[in-house]
Amino acid sequence: MARGLSKFYNLRTKLLYKMFHFPIRMKVAKRRRVKHPRLTVVMLHGISATSDTWDTTLRQLAKNPDMNDIEFIALDLLGFGKSLQSDWLDYDYTDYNEALATTLRHLKIQTPIVLIGHSMGSLISANFANSGKTPVEIIGLILVSPPILLPEEIAKLPDKVYTKSYSSLYRLAKDQPAIGAIANFIQRFSNFDSKYLKTPAFARSMDNVILNQQNYQTFKKLKIPTLIIHGHFDPLVMYSNLKRVADQSPTYVHLTSVIGHHDISAQKRMKILIELKRLLHEGEVK
Repeated sequence: MARGLSKFYNLRTKLLYKMFHFPIRMKVAKRRRVKHPRLTVVMLHGISATSDTWDTTLRQLAKNPDMNDIEFIALDLLGFGKSLQSDWLDYDYTDYNEALATTLRHLKIQTPIVLIGHSMGSLISANFANSGKTPVEIIGLILVSPPILLPEEIAKLPDKVYTKSYSSLYRLAKDQPAIGAIANFIQRFSNFDSKYLKTPAFARSMDNVILNQQNYQTFKKLKIPTLIIHGHFDPLVMYSNLKRVADQSPTYVHLTSVIGHHDISAQKRMKILIELKRLLHEGEVK
């Protein structure tokens, strides 16, 4: 977007959404409708990505006859894909939660929902489920590769190294050659688009969501059946932190680990399918 158009866009959106309080919705990028759904699955992608993250997952789930009465929705998060991208947004949990709640109300969903998040989308899903502002009943969370970092007071050296690495990403992105190096590294493990590296959405989401000191406490407080799916060789997520959360909340949080990196691999998709079948056939969805 040209600089002049960008300034006009930011001013226009600020007037509409911030000053006049028009509700902000996320873009419903993909939707599989069914006639009489028993369940709605809402999918949230990770940082520097879009709803395209879920393309293969959606295709494979749609082919399974057990999924015939499930409606699938994949959203573009604020700042990414075709959702609102403006410099005045904070891209924090307040922004994401309000936009997600508004989107779900607009969709007039009549069934319980399951939130499936990947990477940063997992953090947003967990925070939203704990927010008390959900306009529909959430009966399950499926969180793929959530980058949970321990708060500073209990963090050990590995956590501090991860925190330093994450917080360096957008600072390095100011250097054009570094953008390519960062993107090439992360794209080996995940669906990641380098064009977002220099945007406010990337920088502020990194600070306000991924590096948020309350993430660990949020996961400990979950009171919804939650499946965390981890890839054995994921260089972006600490397995020990996921295990710690699962061990401290065994009633609600369950952890499974499969072969794979940070992306949504075939084995992770299989775990998603199994969990959705469990929710459908073990009495949690009437």
